[in-house]
Amino acid sequence: MNKYKVLSSSIVLPCMLMSTALLAAEQGTEQYSGLHKQLSIMSDIIKSSVTDKSANQLSKINSIESTYLRGQGVVFTISSAANNSQWGNYSFNFSMPEMPTLPEMPAAPIAPEVNQNFHEKFDIDINQTVSHAMESAAVGYERIVEIFEHNRDKTRELREEQRELAYNLRDVEREKRDLNYQLARASDERKAEIIKDLKSLEKQESKLNEDKVKITDKANDLAKKQKAEQSKRIEHRAQYYQQLTVKLTETLCLYGNGLKELPKQEHVSVILKSAGEQSSGRYKDSILVFTKEDIASCSADKISAAKLMEKSQAYQF
Repeated sequence: MNKYKVLSSSIVLPCMLMSTALLAAEQGTEQYSGLHKQLSIMSDIIKSSVTDKSANQLSKINSIESTYLRGQGVVFTISSAANNSQWGNYSFNFSMPEMPTLPEMPAAPIAPEVNQNFHEKFDIDINQTVSHAMESAAVGYERIVEIFEHNRDKTRELREEQRELAYNLRDVEREKRDLNYQLARASDERKAEIIKDLKSLEKQESKLNEDKVKITDKANDLAKKQKAEQSKRIEHRAQYYQQLTVKLTETLCLYGNGLKELPKQEHVSVILKSAGEQSSGRYKDSILVFTKEDIASCSADKISAAKLMEKSQAYQF
């Protein structure tokens, strides 16, 4: 009888534990289903709000991923189209053409009512947005390759000219040594001819040295141009991500009240991939952490979007 009870307990207890775990999992799914839907809607709103329809750049966002960390808050991980086009992680050295002035950001759309369906309000066509973003990235990549090839050809031409000059100078030096050797042992009649040949070689050497200086100057000018264009590219990149950060903050200020399922004491974090400074061959991620309380205050016009950004925790990783 005791054996039967022990056997029954060994079967029933695991079953009870399994049932409890399954029940907890189902309750967890139900618990976060509302927040999951709100995150999906907010991701669509972020992508739509930062869309720039000017300058044939229909989207500044490649992708948005979102998740929830219990006890901490929600996290939006955003990849910008710039990562694959104008300011990618290129290690080669070349000069970029002057970048156009960044267009002014469009005014943010009016915030929808609390219970309004965001999808219907904005009628977001995600497929079209992604398609345009991919086309933009492809065009940007082709442009980068074309510029790289052009500058690589210019560098190759200069190196070939320098190499040819070096060969010619060595040939002249060798002929001069041979003639000076002959001059020391030649007859008087032969010396006059050798001296004439030496003068001709000196003229060639002088001309080659002048050409060498010109090519060196060209190479230095090209290096300066590349350095200046690189600095300009870095400056435009920083401006781009600064404006994108401002726009994202404004979007959270306008629509952050849509994250109703997020507990009041938790946070909204935004990770901008590769938007930070360059370090160890890569661009760091730029991270902003907002409290839900501050976002709610901004949505209620108690603080401005600029103040919301000021109160956020910002760092790079």
